[in-house]
Amino acid sequence: TLATIVFFIITIFSQGLRLPVLLFTPFAIPSDAIPDNTPLSSISSAPFGYYSKAAIVADAPGCAAQGRKILERNGSLMDAAISTLLCTGIVNFHSMGVGGGFLMVYYKASENRTYILDARETAPANATEDMFVDKVPNIHVHGPLAIAIPSELKGYYVAWKKFGTLPWSDLFEDSIKMCREGTPVTPTLDTILKIFGDRLPVGTPLWHLLHNESEGRLKTTNEIVTRPELGDFLERVAADPEALLNGSLVKEIADDLAEAGSIITLKDLVDYEPLWRPPLEMPLRSKSVEADLRLITPPPPSSGVLVGLALNALANFNYTDGNNFTGNATLYYHRLAEVLKFTFAKRSLLPDECCNNKEDEKLLKSLMTLETADEIAAKVTDNGTHNTSYYGSVFLPPSDQGTAHVCLVGPNGDAISITSTINTPFGSCVIGSRTGILFNNEMDDFSTPGSPNAFGLPPSSKHFIRPGARPISSMTPIIITNASNGTLRVIIGAAGGSRIITSTLQAAYANLNLGVNMKQAIDSIRIHHQLVPDELHYEMEMPSTIVERLNILGHNVIEGGMKAAVQGIEVSGSPCPGESEGHCLLAYSDYRKGGDHAGL
Repeated sequence: TLATIVFFIITIFSQGLRLPVLLFTPFAIPSDAIPDNTPLSSISSAPFGYYSKAAIVADAPGCAAQGRKILERNGSLMDAAISTLLCTGIVNFHSMGVGGGFLMVYYKASENRTYILDARETAPANATEDMFVDKVPNIHVHGPLAIAIPSELKGYYVAWKKFGTLPWSDLFEDSIKMCREGTPVTPTLDTILKIFGDRLPVGTPLWHLLHNESEGRLKTTNEIVTRPELGDFLERVAADPEALLNGSLVKEIADDLAEAGSIITLKDLVDYEPLWRPPLEMPLRSKSVEADLRLITPPPPSSGVLVGLALNALANFNYTDGNNFTGNATLYYHRLAEVLKFTFAKRSLLPDECCNNKEDEKLLKSLMTLETADEIAAKVTDNGTHNTSYYGSVFLPPSDQGTAHVCLVGPNGDAISITSTINTPFGSCVIGSRTGILFNNEMDDFSTPGSPNAFGLPPSSKHFIRPGARPISSMTPIIITNASNGTLRVIIGAAGGSRIITSTLQAAYANLNLGVNMKQAIDSIRIHHQLVPDELHYEMEMPSTIVERLNILGHNVIEGGMKAAVQGIEVSGSPCPGESEGHCLLAYSDYRKGGDHAGL
């Protein structure tokens, strides 16, 4: 047909000139001209877990099983979480570890109450907002000045003192053994080394750790990495955790940092405190039902509120299992990208911490309302895109990368969602000689005055370095419950920098609204748009016809980029296969990172 011919002409022509989409909107393309669907189905062979009592999902292979072992010994869910995280920090040490920090959501079923633990790293007392201005390139990314106050271990100890039941030392047994005997390089770490290996500082402890010295090359999949110094340090932590607070262990960390050239002092480490914060609880739409769910997430520095905002905005388009986007996937992905642009415009306004003033408090309350979500949906135009300024305030948001995520549901109905990070792959690349700790580079999560990005956007003053500040993060640990009775529905989160927000959103939306299970929701083809740069990234499995049509609508489409890995547990009201009663915990670890699940 004429319309089909016009479509192909436009596709070819627009690739080079990127002409305004409104020139082409009169040429409607019949629905049968070119297939336009991408079914929500499992596209990987990664296994899906069904558990009737408890479930654990981690993005490092073998680590969920360590958490299960703790539950089998009658440990608490918090005990299992700490053991799982310690393991993950050893297997996926490029993403997280005891040299970083975390954000945790803990839902206690017996109280119908949520606890938020903010163990995010902070800027040291000697930090200044201009400490990276006109300095050596990448000094804010690699090296001692990039390190923020590490907080992971203190966070574990605070969480265990409140909710742990097993002896503290029991939680460290497996991780100490792993450090000494070694763990194999995973396919994920192998990929990271292929991408970032040539950036490792030559001759440093990290460089030696990751090199096959006899063959003069980087280690590859299944070669063993041992960390005996870290194992010895963890053994000392297991024996005397109080020494982390103001004793020999915290002094060891301080001495390592001083030796490396960090500005973090012993006083910084002693003064640091993980914070119990009030949760953000916002109404959440599911399918066509108004606010029948409740989304629970930490306040800033987490970005979880943005996932809730975007979920509520997308609900306006009424995609359901009976009215899904099969047959018009282009329009779905276009609307999704537009909602993401509005969402990331709001992210640049989020404060580092909530809520230091009435303006920040007002903003946060606004983002939690259905009215703000409706306003975003109303501004989405189905026939094209707009200039960046159309979507809201345009400031350069801080960038973050890396991370790891763990989800748990216990036999008593408790649930935990935790995201942990050392920021970019291998953090600061600094390993302490006494402790074996690989330290974070969280100072890179702050913005620097007078440093616009490649697109000329200025940084937001909300995100400048301040002593004691905790930088804004894409981390979005989330628990979703039924609003009427508080029963669990979804436990979810992701690893992968700014893609955490977009990937968690898409997986949660598909599971809650499109009639697919957690595996299908996480496996499904994703896009990513963060407003700046104005690029729509899509996964390679995306059908080419959809990519072409998104380009015609005005999107600057780009294949690939770093991926996020989502971890999720869906709580079904129906019994597990082979069982006649009870509920079922459907657990899945994203095939994109190669984690796994375990349970009871």
